[in-house]
Amino acid sequence: MVPRSAAVSTSAGSAVGRPLRRREDERLLRGAATFLDDLDPTGVLHVAFARSQTAHARVASIDVTRAREAPGVEAVVVASDLDTGPLVPPLDSVLAVATPRPLLGEGAVRFVGEPVAAVCADSRYAAEDAAELVDLDLDPLPAVADLAAAAADEVVVDGYASNVLFDNRTETGDVDAAFAQAAAVVERTFVNPRYAALPIEPRGTQAAPEGDGVRIWASTQAPHKLAQIVSELLELPRELVVVVVPDVGGGFGQKAHAYPEDIVVAWLARRLGRPVRWAEDRSENLLASSHARDQTVRVRAAADLDGALLAIDADVLCDSGAYGVYPHGHMLEALGTPGMIPGPYRLRTYRSRGRAVATNKCPEGAYRGVGLPVASFVHERVMDLLAADLELDPAEIRRRNLLAPDELPYETVTGQHYDSGDYAQALERALEAIGYREARAAQRAARAQGRLVGLGIGCYVEFTGINSMVFTGRGMVGIAGFDGAHVTLDADGVVTVWTTMPAIGQGSETTFAQMAADEMGVDLARVRVAHADTSVGMLHGTGTFASRSAIAGGGAIRDACGELLQRLREDDSERLEANPEDLVLADGAVHVAGSPAASVPLDELVDAAPDDRYRVSATFDPPAIAYPYATHACQVEVDAETGAIDIQRYVVVEDCGTVINPIIVESQVHGAVAQGLGGTLLEDMVYGPDGQPLTASLMDYLVPTAPDVPPLEVGHLAIPAPGSPNGAKGVGEGGTLGPPGAIANAVSDALGVECNELPLTPERVAAGAAARR
Repeated sequence: MVPRSAAVSTSAGSAVGRPLRRREDERLLRGAATFLDDLDPTGVLHVAFARSQTAHARVASIDVTRAREAPGVEAVVVASDLDTGPLVPPLDSVLAVATPRPLLGEGAVRFVGEPVAAVCADSRYAAEDAAELVDLDLDPLPAVADLAAAAADEVVVDGYASNVLFDNRTETGDVDAAFAQAAAVVERTFVNPRYAALPIEPRGTQAAPEGDGVRIWASTQAPHKLAQIVSELLELPRELVVVVVPDVGGGFGQKAHAYPEDIVVAWLARRLGRPVRWAEDRSENLLASSHARDQTVRVRAAADLDGALLAIDADVLCDSGAYGVYPHGHMLEALGTPGMIPGPYRLRTYRSRGRAVATNKCPEGAYRGVGLPVASFVHERVMDLLAADLELDPAEIRRRNLLAPDELPYETVTGQHYDSGDYAQALERALEAIGYREARAAQRAARAQGRLVGLGIGCYVEFTGINSMVFTGRGMVGIAGFDGAHVTLDADGVVTVWTTMPAIGQGSETTFAQMAADEMGVDLARVRVAHADTSVGMLHGTGTFASRSAIAGGGAIRDACGELLQRLREDDSERLEANPEDLVLADGAVHVAGSPAASVPLDELVDAAPDDRYRVSATFDPPAIAYPYATHACQVEVDAETGAIDIQRYVVVEDCGTVINPIIVESQVHGAVAQGLGGTLLEDMVYGPDGQPLTASLMDYLVPTAPDVPPLEVGHLAIPAPGSPNGAKGVGEGGTLGPPGAIANAVSDALGVECNELPLTPERVAAGAAARR
């Protein structure tokens, strides 16, 4: 590894920090991108899955006779045809139960949408028509659909000893004594509904036999993990399973998992000896791709007379659905939410319990922010409730509790190591931007006119760039925690970069190129970022999720480029009779700094070197977690009759450390806030008491559109993270954390009625307004 200070200097100025247009956008906007559906191999077969329409039942029989006889059908397979095991999340925790997930349902089905048979046909239409001919005979079992009843094991999901699959308790300090001496105690229950991630491009996989192995094209966020589990379940040497990631139309965490359909498609390609493709439709995505959130959180919080937090006692119930997703299992939210309920505040006494509970619903997995939006919703509502009890302004109670810069680094009661920043400055700048004092005066005037205007604040801190130590400590031993990069230099001076982190729409093709250009000292136009491909560079890594690209990917790119530059210096120093440290890479040659005439062209160096001399791989395991933070502030007006919420102003002041590309950072904030607003105001994946999804289309499951997102005013602090290879902190998820608390606080402020359950639908808000009257 070559430290940054020793890297070859750049002749074109730094690329990092410049507001460069996203280089990927031109091909995306012109229709020149290559998504999974754009691949068209000769002789491809199309797969459709027959799925259970019952939430909980024993499988009496599956008759595929009619499906096999349908026009265009090449094969129909059920569980008994497969010679593979189930998907079992690799967990190492005495507190967690790893639930095997069959590739195709047999014995029992446990949620609506669970696949029970796969149909291969010469067209997608033929495959889908034939899938409807699969006769599934089921003996219904009682559905486990109510979270509280499931937690009490009133009815247990078939095959499980208990619905409680994970139960973790923590306690620091004398919680009961703190409550006994408190001046203010609030106790509330907060409800966050179930969400669907809804990427524009749903899931999809294509596979083709390749020699004795298989090549897979997948719309995935974790290609190396997918390759690994396919090799294990199909009993193939790892090097014979290749996963290539084309352009990906969004993921938001949903594509960070390996699913049964992925494995079945690879199995079919090898069994049939032909290319096989499955592309999920929107209905399947809503029913059978992972969901998220769906939590009920009971909280008690205590403060002294000055508003200082004394203690929090939190009980977090998470509906994890029928199975744990692979490889994460079902602990993501049951660990994440209790771990961050203390928020950016000074707290030394804390008790929590986090439980993941099985129900007969679609399995829950990663979704932008994972458990942290729920944690921030809870602690921001608690701050407003305590402020009201103590007759303090909501901004003032936060001032008194936010950690100060000289208290960082700070170890929280849940073991988080907050690194750097100025939480109070983010608050004050947000208040200044929204004109908080003037807005309060205007609010009083509006109320005198009968208008319901409210102000809301949402502060948060989050963890990003999680490393192997954290994943291992959680018991999620199937997740690497590190990432890799492979960098090559060609004779024409072009630097090509591959990573274990596919681009999923967040602009990493541009930011990775900026990083590599700076590290190599070449013009940005000479850097190419290639699609993720598990056959390149003997890499292994985690993938693109959990706000880790700039940190883990940036560290791997830095180290690979550093090694490549060191080789160039070593190879050229003797020819130029100069110290390696004095050499500069510029204009297609290596030359002595200050003496451009003394140079060796790159094509000469590359041609004279062994084939692999300028092909370098590196892995990077972040040495520390990075903690971005922000304050969101908003002003709303509520129509008491209709329950409509008009967001009049929305301000964000955030700190994601070093800003690699201002345009991309800004767009990540905007996109995440839009999803946060959707979850706060609109989205709710509803199930009936029989486990039937009641929001199975976009006519029922509402997502934000352009008119629902107000103009955003975004400010940045950009205080570098000390443990990050480039000073950057994650930025992709933070925007989802602020809206639940900020909007709920603003609407509560407008109505004078507590808003502790999301989403804040017009019906719910109008009912609150009526109760106030």
